[in-house]
Amino acid sequence: MKGKQQEWSVDIHEDGRSGKVVYREASRSLSFFWEFGGGDTVAIVHVGDEAAWRQQHAWAIDRRAEILQRIASETIRQKAPSCRAEIDERHGWINIRQTTSPPRLPTQQQQFLRVSAAKSKIMLIASIVLVVGVLAFWGVTQALSIRVPHGAPSGNSVRAGGEIATLIQTLETYVPSLHRNPDNDRYHLSLFLYPVDGSSPGRLVPLAKNLRAQEAGWAKLLGGDGRTVWFSVNGIGGLDLATGKRIGPTELRAANPTLAESWDDPRRISFDNRLRLTLPDRRTVVEIDPQTLKATPAQPERTQTALPLAPGVQDFLSSGVRLSPTEWLGLHSPQEAERDYKPRSWLTRASRQADAKEMRRLHQGQLGPELAQGNREILSLTPLSGDAYLNAAFVRSGPGADTLRLSDPGGFLMVFTSAPGLAGTLVLARVNADGKLAWKVDTGIDRFKLSQILPDPRFAAFVGTRPSVPGKVPEPILVAIDARSGAQSTSTLWK
Repeated sequence: MKGKQQEWSVDIHEDGRSGKVVYREASRSLSFFWEFGGGDTVAIVHVGDEAAWRQQHAWAIDRRAEILQRIASETIRQKAPSCRAEIDERHGWINIRQTTSPPRLPTQQQQFLRVSAAKSKIMLIASIVLVVGVLAFWGVTQALSIRVPHGAPSGNSVRAGGEIATLIQTLETYVPSLHRNPDNDRYHLSLFLYPVDGSSPGRLVPLAKNLRAQEAGWAKLLGGDGRTVWFSVNGIGGLDLATGKRIGPTELRAANPTLAESWDDPRRISFDNRLRLTLPDRRTVVEIDPQTLKATPAQPERTQTALPLAPGVQDFLSSGVRLSPTEWLGLHSPQEAERDYKPRSWLTRASRQADAKEMRRLHQGQLGPELAQGNREILSLTPLSGDAYLNAAFVRSGPGADTLRLSDPGGFLMVFTSAPGLAGTLVLARVNADGKLAWKVDTGIDRFKLSQILPDPRFAAFVGTRPSVPGKVPEPILVAIDARSGAQSTSTLWK
């Protein structure tokens, strides 16, 4: 609708429960936002304060009051003739309010409000339908999705300070299909840290997600240096045990700016008490200082007892221990004592214990002078008692190393099987130097499914599964035992 002299006009545009008011004058125009109000306020036109006009509509600032009045009058005339206008010039509002006793609205205004309300209702219904559709699709997807109830351990556990670290691999949720392609499966990896003293349930630290099966299969733990546990998960990485900070190639390069190394070749990265790197010349070896992350020169081979393959459980078990150069405390069955340890036989340094279903007793032996390679002649061998233990062995301090020695008081750790048959579990006992047992505990691990021994003079740890139950997958567990008291703590490795 145009003014009396056709010099200006006000057009009102609707868009649901709001819109815009356009004021035109000659070749110039002003556009303002309007919306429906509440209570007795039919509509509100936001025209902006004087400062906004000076910045945006400088050409009209001198006639601001006149223009606001024109907009208010035309809004009432076109859309709400039964209302009155309140102009707040200071704050930049025009409020269109109902009169105290509003008459019946004219047909044009009723139509205006009905159309606006109808548009709003249609938009509301459309929005509800859209949301319901999205939720329905999400619900169907969730209902059809296969959720793996827990993650499972991947690879060997390692000692990390006062904790045992284990990689946990979990298959991510997926929707099954008639021709499911395993190549589309994705996995995420986490690091489970369990305190050896059992003081807490442990903590689970996410490492990576959306990994392909091959990427997850290559992941492994390298070891712990007391401060950081190192792993290979899509490249070298570490976790600071105290702060939880992640360490990767970026941090290693920053700590070693003069070392031209990418830190991305897993074939040249190893672990032997510390993270080690063989440089591209294949001769120079450096190791990473746990505190500073700086690389320092190291000997190419620190471990003399390195095995060609990853050590197994039997590599951590021995048939006995030399209490002194001439004293032997062994675990032998009558057949073994007669065949392999009879007087005038030779006792070697290896003393590897065979994995056999033999009932073994503790024996005390006297040894002769040391000969080449540490071998000694067995002079005598006497059983200490009639107690026998199935498939018994002493625990070594490392793969192929000497038998683990305990202190306060001195002693050794012995493992044996609780009972013959498939129900036998792993039992751990502390044996004193005189051959007497200080304590024994049943770990609850299937003796034939023991997968790892993590020896330590104070807290020894064992990894394996519980005995099988028909129709169920055996549960993997981690058991830590206080070598002094025999106190035991157990954690499931289903995470």
